[in-house]
Amino acid sequence: MKGIRRTRLVWSRVNSLSAAVVAVLAAMGTLFAHHRSVAALSEENRAIIAQGRAVDSYNAYEAKEIRYTIYQALIAGGVIRDAGALRHIKSVAADERRSSPAMLAESEALDAQAKDSEARSRTIMRSYETLQVATTFFEVAIVLVSIATLSEVQYFLPAGVVLSGIGLIFLVAGILQGH
Repeated sequence: MKGIRRTRLVWSRVNSLSAAVVAVLAAMGTLFAHHRSVAALSEENRAIIAQGRAVDSYNAYEAKEIRYTIYQALIAGGVIRDAGALRHIKSVAADERRSSPAMLAESEALDAQAKDSEARSRTIMRSYETLQVATTFFEVAIVLVSIATLSEVQYFLPAGVVLSGIGLIFLVAGILQGH
């Protein structure tokens, strides 16, 4: 009788310790998953801001090109007859033409930055999803180990250990996936 009581005590302690370890792993998975969620949203916000700036820059480029075309039309049409005004319009047209490629280059750079941020956000989101799967495995493992402790049916413990192992694989994969 004393041996059975001791065996139950040992199993109870093993089960309790197992549940505690799996709970810590679940907490770590949740922590990493939340961190990745915030990072993914942050990258998506950067992408949106960069895309907005790219559009603004491209609109400025187009406005310069349109103004240049209008000035050229005015010059070619002979609408401006005053020599001083004609020189001024030619100077302004030349300035518009010189500065427009820089606006286009800025727009393209910002667009590339937006695409990079979007890609980074997708990578981080996949990491988040993997970490969520890991956390789910850990949570189910906690339940199985707890059932093993409460019911004294020990085959739940190995099932919990197996699920914890699977969760650990997903946890490591999720952590590595985000980098």
